[in-house]
Amino acid sequence: MHFNAAPLVRPGQDPNLATLIEHLPSEIDCPFTYATIDKRTFSLSNFLSSFPLAWQHKYCGEALHRVDPIISYGVQSVAPFHWTEAYRRQPVQGQGAFEQLSREFSMQDGYTFVVHDPQQRIGLLSLVNRERNPHFHQQIQHIKATLQLALVAFHSGMNAGLTAQNAADQPLTVREHTILSWVSLGKSYSEIACICDIRVRTVKFHMANIVRKLEVDTAKQAVFAASRLGIA
Repeated sequence: MHFNAAPLVRPGQDPNLATLIEHLPSEIDCPFTYATIDKRTFSLSNFLSSFPLAWQHKYCGEALHRVDPIISYGVQSVAPFHWTEAYRRQPVQGQGAFEQLSREFSMQDGYTFVVHDPQQRIGLLSLVNRERNPHFHQQIQHIKATLQLALVAFHSGMNAGLTAQNAADQPLTVREHTILSWVSLGKSYSEIACICDIRVRTVKFHMANIVRKLEVDTAKQAVFAASRLGIA
């Protein structure tokens, strides 16, 4: 397959679409879309696509991501999947509107890659076999690992600013910085309690606040997020 990026970037489009194209392997020549979904609210924070503009306007204008079976399945998945896997699941209420749009634009066959991040967001990269290429899925399998890595890299860069903004909105206290620093050095809660001359439960209390402020789930994720943001 040959990939010609120029026709996909129209005047006035989000320049991030060009960046996404640069991340994708050169073998890709099919329509694709990238979305960021907040798993807690199911809100759509990023949406980039080379799909037809009429499709995009209807999909976004009617918030069809909320009834899109591909996204619903992706939220529960940790591995790339063929769209037939999503359609085999219990239908999402209101799914008919999405299916009608898919039929109208011949976008019923595709493959989706997913990445979950510590901020409870999910990034989805979907590629559609609009030309009904019989070798589509075989070609996807050949570059599966490359596509997954491309999604991870793009998703991280696309959402880094949001993570930094969230951290800035809820800055860590001096005590929290201290405890996070010791945790990052591999110290146990009991060791940190001795070093700081506080109780273990106080260490846990501060660590829970750190996890909450950085919008992650565990202390390890907090250390990773803080390191990426340059605050630990």
